[in-house]
Amino acid sequence: MPVGSDVVVKVTNLKKYFELTKGVFSFAEPVYVKAVDDVNFEIHEGEILGLVGESGCGKTTTGRLLTRLEDPTGGSVFFQGRDVALLQAYNLKVFRRNIQMVFQDPYESLNPRTTVLQTIMEPLINHNIGETYEERVELAAKALEDAGLAPAKEYLNRFPHELSGGQRQRVSIARALVINPKVIVADEPVSMLDVSIRAGVLNLMLDLRDKYNIPYLFITHDIAVARYVSDRLAVMYLGRVVELAETDKVIFEPKHPYTRALLSAVPVPDPEHKHGRIQISGEIPSATNVPLGCRFRPRCPFSFVECGWEGKDLAAWLLEQKVADPAHPMNAHIGEIEPNGFSLIIKIKDGGDPAKVISFLESKVAELQEKVPMFKAIFALNHMGTDKELVLRTKAVSVPGEYVAKELLEKLNETVDYKSRGHPLYGTIMDAKVSGSTLALTIGPESAHLAEGEPTKVETTVGFVKDFVKGLVRSGFSEFKGASSVTGAEGKVVVTCRQAKLTPKRVAQEAAEIISEEMIMDPRSGFHNLILAPKVTRSSVEIRLCTGGKKWEEFAGESKDLFERKAREGHMASKGVAPAVEKAVKGAKQAVVVSFFHVAEPPLTDVGGGHQVACYLFKGQAQ
Repeated sequence: MPVGSDVVVKVTNLKKYFELTKGVFSFAEPVYVKAVDDVNFEIHEGEILGLVGESGCGKTTTGRLLTRLEDPTGGSVFFQGRDVALLQAYNLKVFRRNIQMVFQDPYESLNPRTTVLQTIMEPLINHNIGETYEERVELAAKALEDAGLAPAKEYLNRFPHELSGGQRQRVSIARALVINPKVIVADEPVSMLDVSIRAGVLNLMLDLRDKYNIPYLFITHDIAVARYVSDRLAVMYLGRVVELAETDKVIFEPKHPYTRALLSAVPVPDPEHKHGRIQISGEIPSATNVPLGCRFRPRCPFSFVECGWEGKDLAAWLLEQKVADPAHPMNAHIGEIEPNGFSLIIKIKDGGDPAKVISFLESKVAELQEKVPMFKAIFALNHMGTDKELVLRTKAVSVPGEYVAKELLEKLNETVDYKSRGHPLYGTIMDAKVSGSTLALTIGPESAHLAEGEPTKVETTVGFVKDFVKGLVRSGFSEFKGASSVTGAEGKVVVTCRQAKLTPKRVAQEAAEIISEEMIMDPRSGFHNLILAPKVTRSSVEIRLCTGGKKWEEFAGESKDLFERKAREGHMASKGVAPAVEKAVKGAKQAVVVSFFHVAEPPLTDVGGGHQVACYLFKGQAQ
């Protein structure tokens, strides 16, 4: 079936991080499992979008976020002009009527103590659908027959244990259909069923899509099943979509190395067919420690120098070389090894010589850089002192309403692509401008055939903006508490802003970003790639330098000048940053720092015909 032009659901930069539980008296930094990390896709009217990937890649969590069974850590899920990630109370209940989920295991998702009729009537009662009991029975019977259980009266009074696996799953589908949803999320709906009845359930879902034009998000680990039902396929790896295209393009023209490996593992029922299995090394990395750069790089057979090598890769290589073995010549010099993002800190033992460690590594770089991409990605080896760090203390800063309005417009343009034809807010928000301490949104003309009870575009935008501001505040952007009122009338929505505060942590976050942009990433800076990743605390930024000597004093002076200049230019957070001070830390007195090229994560790039791939192999091929 051709994909409809209307976007029903748009997912933008969706994230879900689960914090690992710690002891009550633990003061360590929290550790997060990045189950879903910056996921982007759209679901069109009448489309089945397949979401595939190996176990643990975040498929089910993505489905639960779409149905708001989980609250997102960040990002947006747009549906009917509202970001469902921000809905609360009554609005959330209305949304849940319009998006339903079919779960993987019908043995667990059906209550064994309720009959089929009671199971299917429950959502009707919850959403107050049907005037009488008889009307609800009629709706339940129709849903059962739509799901292929006819005549319905033979099933209404049965309990789940009296049904086969296929019948139970059809009851689950009927329960999802009975309230006439606009989207269905099907999470592995046939994986628990016998192979002999899978095709029947899949055909049922296709028939229901054709009959009611309901779009599906179809989640599965079985790429053959996904091919059978899906119009488009999204391939997910370690919390992120790495390839997205029409199903036949993904199957017959796979681009991403991970997709190729998945397809090479699918058995072909032809004894004469020959195809090589693409081998990928190792296990899927931990979602608590996602690789920098390309997250598939540690397992990829095609990895090269630009894929994002980091300190822990060299640490693993040094362990393979057995530098901890007393017989190794570096054992007398190399102490603890501490990966730090795109750097590796090699601490020097008492009596050790950092020059010999640098010489050893330089010889390995010269010997192996043409054979091992990791060594070609090393650009600097530095000797540094490790007994101190520099700290930038921060304090709260008051900001005027004009600043809040300007920042809100910037966040809106950064997050909501309302000028794109495919966005659900296209045609609703036409323009956005700041005047003093107010942000004014121009709203498109209202539909001439507005259904009874359907919100106007102005009402939709007012609700969206209120949700948007609340979401920013919950995410730690304290300045948006100053967006005090949102009103709408006659094609306009106006946000009035007042004075607010940047908390010390917000100031620290802004300061860390400035240091990264102006001192670490800028090749013209005298500290280009000489600074380890800044560490943000509640009221400070902690800095470690990959060097020693006078560079410490130079950094203190240059950073002071940088923030004073930024403050003069109107950057409010810079007014809350104090000059750098030295802080003594425990540990080795000397270290060698190995620095790798900093690489951003590859974005989903269109390489032609709507085929999107997140891989550096296709860098520069965007169309």
